[in-house]
Amino acid sequence: MNSIAASSSHASVPRPWAAWLNVPVYLALWSLPGLAALSFYYLNQTVTAAPLNWSFALVSTLPNWYIWALLMPVMVKIMRAKPLDGDNWVRVLLSIHIPVLLASMLVHSMANLLLFRATGIHDTMNVDLYKVHFFSRVHGNIFTYAAILGLVTAYDYYRKFVSRETHAATLEVQLAQANLRALKMQIHPHFLFNTLHSIAALVRKSENKLAVNMLGQLGDFLRLALENKGQQEIPVEEEIDFLRRYLDIERVRFGDRLAVSIVIDPDVRACFVPNLILQPIVENAIHHGIAPQTTEGRISVTVSGEGDSVCMSVRDNGPGLKDPDRLQKGVGVANTQERLENLYGSNQEFSLRNADLGGLEVRICIPRCDTPVIQLQTGAS
Repeated sequence: MNSIAASSSHASVPRPWAAWLNVPVYLALWSLPGLAALSFYYLNQTVTAAPLNWSFALVSTLPNWYIWALLMPVMVKIMRAKPLDGDNWVRVLLSIHIPVLLASMLVHSMANLLLFRATGIHDTMNVDLYKVHFFSRVHGNIFTYAAILGLVTAYDYYRKFVSRETHAATLEVQLAQANLRALKMQIHPHFLFNTLHSIAALVRKSENKLAVNMLGQLGDFLRLALENKGQQEIPVEEEIDFLRRYLDIERVRFGDRLAVSIVIDPDVRACFVPNLILQPIVENAIHHGIAPQTTEGRISVTVSGEGDSVCMSVRDNGPGLKDPDRLQKGVGVANTQERLENLYGSNQEFSLRNADLGGLEVRICIPRCDTPVIQLQTGAS
């Protein structure tokens, strides 16, 4: 499914090898092991009283690491494409990384041989010289490749961890905002006043049993709202149960002016949906589509399975919108869109349109899951 949600702003994680864009810094980093090797050569020659050959020293130390600097971007791309994670790391190591290591060592040895020939240290180029360059550096080259692989793997795990933590924190903030909006609606003076006024009217009519039932519904509704455990996703039947309690109270206010139809596909009752995703949408439908009318208002809520998706729609018979795009840019709709995108990425759909028979229809489609998607993401990471 293609998302029409606005692109959310995620905390950006810096690219691990951004120093590539800064050539002096990148070369300076790779110069450090070369300078260390040059210092070791100087100390060794000094201690053994051997003559110093600075041409040989410079050609055999610093360029050795600059060759790795040139090879590293290609190796990192391969390491990222075939990471050592999951249960197949042995197969990836044997089939990908060992061949890449051997190829890197062959190229590295050939580059060194050409450099020695170009600087006049070698007069000729032959197989024996190539073997010398290959085998004299084999241990150091294996260590270098392993160090690069380890650093890339460690950084990518760290980046995934930071991204996952940032993602989870964003979802927690969005859920808190949804809870706050719902709670503000629930304890809004007009909401409570109208509800209590309707209950008082029942008492004046001596319909005490119905009034007591309404008080119980209000108490249960507020209890469920205040006892919300902060879960990102809940089963469809729990979301609908909470919605029904809200609508039962609204029906007291509107009486015969509000007709509600809720249809749920039995196959999706246990599927998980975002917590408090439907109530704000229904609230908007009542506030903008039903309340301004003097005739009967109808709210239709449908939850059904469509292939690998769970689709939820809320439709009213109000006047609709003269400019649907204007509402689609509103804070409430934008928050819902961003929350869906953070939970499901591009594998979700949010649409808002004027229905063919009048009124407004809001439709949400998300992946069909019997387990919270956050739990699946955590398990997969």
